[in-house]
Amino acid sequence: MWKPVLFFSVWLSMTMPLLLIAVFTIFQPFLAFDESGIILLGILLIITIGNVYLASRVWTRIEKKLYQRKHFM
Repeated sequence: MWKPVLFFSVWLSMTMPLLLIAVFTIFQPFLAFDESGIILLGILLIITIGNVYLASRVWTRIEKKLYQRKHFM
């Protein structure tokens, strides 16, 4: 039970800053004209959902390999 929580916390703490730096550097011209911050929040939401989806796919693959090797969680 604690292994998925640990994996997700480490995954998100390592990848979210890198993703946000990369995406906000690319979309900086769009963000310069937005005074309300709606585009910023939308981009942040999309990036976070994509990152959590990717982390769940990676965890499922790790869990499947551990199950095949008979190292149950």
